Amino acid sequence: MAETSKLHQINAQYSNTEDRVLLRTSTTNKEEYLVWLTRRFTKLLIDLLQQEIDKRGGTAALSAQKQTKQLFKQGAFEKPYAEQQELQRPLGDKGVVAYAIKSGTDKSGNMLLELRAEDGKGVTYNLNDALIYMFYSLLSQCVEHADWQLGLPGTRRSDTPIH
Repeated sequence: MAETSKLHQINAQYSNTEDRVLLRTSTTNKEEYLVWLTRRFTKLLIDLLQQEIDKRGGTAALSAQKQTKQLFKQGAFEKPYAEQQELQRPLGDKGVVAYAIKSGTDKSGNMLLELRAEDGKGVTYNLNDALIYMFYSLLSQCVEHADWQLGLPGTRRSDTPIH
């Protein structure tokens, strides 16, 4: 996202035909970033988010924070992703496949998370504690829906054989 863009919405949706997760992010500047996540990349991303959550006190601590509770009260997981008209798509209409992850921390202690394609194009998220927890939860739910069996805490194991 551009320096002045603020996160408006984020959505993760599993595509059976692609066998990938489509991460859609819209900003207050009417931009939408589409990033495809492979199973392997999703596992790397979830592991990175889990490490960051652990550094910040764990899932119980982050989920109990006032800001996180506020997002839940506002319907963070119940509201559908709102389709907006005339959005610019800096990564193209089909998006990019995530290839690299880079993370760090800004002056305020927020997590800076970059997802990049092989050509270097991508998106950077500035995530406070509540958004780290929400992003992790969103991806975890998507992984469960995809039945990727990544061994994440709280996800079910299918008895269906994989062929």
